[in-house]
Amino acid sequence: MRPTAEERVAYNVNYSKDTDFSAYARLLQSRWRTSKGYPMGKLGNYLEADFAKASKANFLTERIQSLATDEMTQAKASKALFDEGRMWSNLLSSQPLCFNLFGELSFDLDAATACFRKLFPDRIGRVTSVKFEYSPGRGDARYTGDRSAFDVFVEYERDGRNGFLGIEVKYAESLREEQPKKSAEIVEKHGARYTELTEAHGVFKPNVIATLRHPPLSQIWRDHLLSIALLNHPERKFNEGVFVFLFPSLNKQCQEGVNEYSRYLTSNDDKISGFCPRHLEDFIHTVADHYHADWSAELRSRYLGGK
Repeated sequence: MRPTAEERVAYNVNYSKDTDFSAYARLLQSRWRTSKGYPMGKLGNYLEADFAKASKANFLTERIQSLATDEMTQAKASKALFDEGRMWSNLLSSQPLCFNLFGELSFDLDAATACFRKLFPDRIGRVTSVKFEYSPGRGDARYTGDRSAFDVFVEYERDGRNGFLGIEVKYAESLREEQPKKSAEIVEKHGARYTELTEAHGVFKPNVIATLRHPPLSQIWRDHLLSIALLNHPERKFNEGVFVFLFPSLNKQCQEGVNEYSRYLTSNDDKISGFCPRHLEDFIHTVADHYHADWSAELRSRYLGGK
């Protein structure tokens, strides 16, 4: 899976800290950039910064470009957390991947309904909205009190019930990007609320917090807690909901993290645990199969390396 020595030189993807999958994904992005003739930034998976911002080439359609631009413009008011450098320039980043995968669906709720019904046939009646970098209340103690958010948030209706999919999207990440010190500070600040959510709803086995509070499981845990808090909010906006952890099947580090995390849950049934790990390929193929267009074929080839 790792690039050959010749590929590392030819595509400028020699990065010593890469895992096997991130090295492979970095090569895919550099190949895509090269095929387009786009100027390179500091490595092959980066667009040159001025070109990237002017062209918005990290995003696959004009509507996705406009959506991403609007979301970043509104981020200060909504307190959403976008790294603009990554959004514009880093082809490997999972943030632009979120927009490339789900952006067109946010404009076409009929298509979103068709795609999510195929992916979640026992849940989806009709998709009513698709949002990005969404939190019901950053810093709000009625939720988790922290600044956690879902990369993508899908609201739906089914048989008169309201539901949600809170989606965290990973691509080349190893789940060890967060520094242990930073993770410890977050847990120390919000530990009481985390403990309450972990112990109150029958989702987790006893005595798991000492393990879950540390990377590589801490981010999965905090996002999962946000979905639990949202589902159990006193206003009860949602009758059902699930946290979807989306990652490539070949990303060994994410798969190991999911396997380890699942050990601390009381059930592997996502209707009980509210934890639903899924593979990125299934989502990309579903969207690409629905949209028979140049951009959807490009979505598949860019991120998966195949037709």
